[in-house]
Amino acid sequence: MSIGPVKIFSYGVMLTLGLFIALYFWWKMGRDEHFDEIALFDGFFLSLLTYLVLGRVGYVLLNFESVGTLAHAIAFLAYPGLSGTVGIIGVSFFLFAFARAHNWNIWKIGDAYAVSLAIAIAFAGLGGILNGSNPGIEASWGLRYVGQSVKTAPVDLWIMIWGIVSFAIVSRVRKNFRFYTWYKAESSMAQEGLATLVFGLLIGFHYLVVGWIDQLNWKIWVFPGQFIIGLVIMGVCGYMISKRVGRRESTLWSKLVSRIRRN
Repeated sequence: MSIGPVKIFSYGVMLTLGLFIALYFWWKMGRDEHFDEIALFDGFFLSLLTYLVLGRVGYVLLNFESVGTLAHAIAFLAYPGLSGTVGIIGVSFFLFAFARAHNWNIWKIGDAYAVSLAIAIAFAGLGGILNGSNPGIEASWGLRYVGQSVKTAPVDLWIMIWGIVSFAIVSRVRKNFRFYTWYKAESSMAQEGLATLVFGLLIGFHYLVVGWIDQLNWKIWVFPGQFIIGLVIMGVCGYMISKRVGRRESTLWSKLVSRIRRN
């Protein structure tokens, strides 16, 4: 929509709405953990700034030929474009450092970040559908975006659905992980961070799907590169979950270690 010289993009509107809702959940979860509220707001808005800067830099570097000039790269509003993946990775590193600086439990921050990010991604996917920013590969079963003559795989629709489902799963895990007997096992207290790692599994699954329907699938041999990245992420997160399950050493292993020490 254009109002005189000002252009308003549907993706920006939906992303802004998603960020406001994400801010509410971020603040609520941080308050429940008794984190300083001013620091929580500082962390959110600094994370947003980090996302915009690094996301823009990533977009320009990945699409430098289409951006054209340095002036276009700097003119964010006139020539919009963000690399969501680069921005999210940058924010993850920033929040890790921010939590360490404030002596906050990193896993608790990770859990809150996962819930907030999932809802923001869902709204970004809706904005992408309206914007037609990532239609995906040509497919007879897909959607016909505005301005296109052929149907394409609805990557943005998948992102929206994935964000909604991920939000529902991760928020539930964050609330109830202490009562999961398989996770708590023999430990007296379940460890924080299960929601973060479950969200990592969901991100890996997201890349498994996107690897086959995205037009930018970074093919490696016969497999899409994003598919391989998804497998790696799921493997790492699955391994970390298994390491955080509160099981003690098995009796057989304890006996073996004791015998080795005696010898």
